[in-house]
Amino acid sequence: MSNTEESLLKGLNEPQRQTVTTRDGPILVLAGAGSGKTKTLVHRLAYLISQEQIPPEQILAVTFTNQAAKEMRQRVQALIGRVAKSQPTVGTFHSVSARWLRHEAAAVGYPSHYSIYDEDDQLSLIKEALKAQGIG
Repeated sequence: MSNTEESLLKGLNEPQRQTVTTRDGPILVLAGAGSGKTKTLVHRLAYLISQEQIPPEQILAVTFTNQAAKEMRQRVQALIGRVAKSQPTVGTFHSVSARWLRHEAAAVGYPSHYSIYDEDDQLSLIKEALKAQGIG
């Protein structure tokens, strides 16, 4: 085991080490709060980039919050000791999906500049439409 690999695996328990070093296919980490999920995923991203030589732009990690995504990116950079020219795609399901939809919109005949309405936006639009029709 190289010194870099050893430092990436330091402080991880055996299941975390197995997750970090798994070579084939995607992984899904399901565990309770405070169990080290983020730590495991951060170490996996750093391992894939530094040990497996996977180009960062070919890596996708999906989190539940934008804050978690930002933290993961920062922690990966700290672990590999440099800011890579490209970064893994790390984001929420919604942000990653919106990015892909905007990028690929033209392929299905849609413009890339559209709005995505949240529940409050939807409710406001419905109320506006009802008011315009003299309802409610």
